[in-house]
Amino acid sequence: MPLEATILDTAELSRPELVESGYSWRWHALRTLTLATLIGAFGLYLARSASALDWLFAPVFFVAANAIEWSVHRGPMHRLVGPRFFYKNHTLLHHRAFLHDHMEVDDMRELSLIMMPWYTMLLIFGIASPIALVAGFIRGPGVAGMFFVVAAFYFLLYESLHALYHMPRLLLRRLHLDGRAFRWLQNHHTHHHRLDRMSKTNFNVTLPLMDWLMGTNENPRRTDSATIPERPRKLSRS
Repeated sequence: MPLEATILDTAELSRPELVESGYSWRWHALRTLTLATLIGAFGLYLARSASALDWLFAPVFFVAANAIEWSVHRGPMHRLVGPRFFYKNHTLLHHRAFLHDHMEVDDMRELSLIMMPWYTMLLIFGIASPIALVAGFIRGPGVAGMFFVVAAFYFLLYESLHALYHMPRLLLRRLHLDGRAFRWLQNHHTHHHRLDRMSKTNFNVTLPLMDWLMGTNENPRRTDSATIPERPRKLSRS
């Protein structure tokens, strides 16, 4: 049975009731930034021995990170495979708290429903670490360090863009993020938040490279708006 069939008729969750008491989005962002900086610094330490030729691996690692993003998002975040907290936090909470027609946060504390927990970063880096090990075995520790630098940068890019996609339009204008390129990326992600499309299309949050290569890219303009399911009534988590 398609995943969306199990939750299409469920109610939208009330966001304030999902945010933990005492949650601070500033502390959450600082902790994510600190952890990514430490990983990136470790990568730079290893990469000090990288040659000019080794730096050509950076675009390769970026594409690999894009593929990991697509795979984790399409896999455990939307299917009951692997660690269950991926599915719970993303499909059952994030997607039911932010429907395609109500993407903007009403309060900055709702970033707790958007940004990944700190331990998610460590788990994803653990999943990706074999790439660094193989690269290090083939080309030396400098290339392995470059992988960690690119991976840390990519994770911050993912978290930043995802948070920005859910920001109010007025704030985006103040940040000068109302250009065509950003709106295109934001629309790509908004379309993914349709309950009837979330397990099928637009899994890349950063750049839709793997969506294009794997055939999961869907242009919102080419989808009949009449197929958008009726908005569920709002209920609390309980």
